[in-house]
Amino acid sequence: MPFKTPEFWYQPAGLRAYALLPFAWLYQIGHVINQGLKSSPYKSSIPVICIGNAVAGGSGKTPAALSFMKTIQESGLYKNPYFLTRGYGGESNSTSLVDAQKHNAAQVGDEALLLAKHAPTIVATNRADGAKLAERADADLIIMDDGLQNNSLVKDITFLVIDRAVDFGNGKTIPAGPLREPLSRVLPKIGAVICIGRPLQSDKTVFEADITPIENNLTGKYIAFAGLGRPKKLLKTLQDMKANIVGWHEFADHHLYTQFEIDALLKEANAQDAQLITTEKDHVRLPKAVKDKIKTLPIALNFKDENSLVTFLKNKLN
Repeated sequence: MPFKTPEFWYQPAGLRAYALLPFAWLYQIGHVINQGLKSSPYKSSIPVICIGNAVAGGSGKTPAALSFMKTIQESGLYKNPYFLTRGYGGESNSTSLVDAQKHNAAQVGDEALLLAKHAPTIVATNRADGAKLAERADADLIIMDDGLQNNSLVKDITFLVIDRAVDFGNGKTIPAGPLREPLSRVLPKIGAVICIGRPLQSDKTVFEADITPIENNLTGKYIAFAGLGRPKKLLKTLQDMKANIVGWHEFADHHLYTQFEIDALLKEANAQDAQLITTEKDHVRLPKAVKDKIKTLPIALNFKDENSLVTFLKNKLN
């Protein structure tokens, strides 16, 4: 079910956060029990890189995975890398190769469709099954988009993505805060950190990066909308670009837009002589009939020292 991130998660811990702490403890107990019930993780015959986060959405994980794939492809480190993802938001429980011409967001999730534009992508609720499918497809590397909290597959390297604009919010676990599990359980799993924005001091290897819009010239008036973990990131980006925003609408993360909702937005845009604009991730969730009527703002994550990342990967994977 689509989930709208509570604003208090990214504010200093207050009454609501502390009132929800007993439920957060129960959630963590359930998580630990669930992890303990699972069998030993599968060790793939090909290397596995995990791009994960500690919070529930909005960290920049998918842009990081896309940037990793671009770096791998351009460096020639591997010849046939595959993406592997859970397919969150999709209804499919099978393990399958994503076909962007055949699948939609309701079936495989928005992230899978976005990834599949750049490299072969497998969706699998069981990541071990997904890795086995990649092996049969002659993949020579797996890049997992998410999976830090999943222990069904052995990872050769795990990167933790941190958005320095918010870090870990109020530091509490779900539902009292945005953390999926306590940091004391997260940090031992990771081999390196990708920090977006401000620099970070850590005893782990840190790769600094920025997320920037690919397009930088927006003329006219716009009504913006987004359904992300932190949808206001789109609004701030547009404001930083000095775009003329005359309307703004927020939806839940992974929200599947209905024709009725888009018709209402188009009517509002027409009344204000404005154009609708959203993210690439939102765009794949739009009804097919209206996609051509709505502008997207493509973004890219750029590593400040890509050569160091390539060297790091060579040393760790070889």
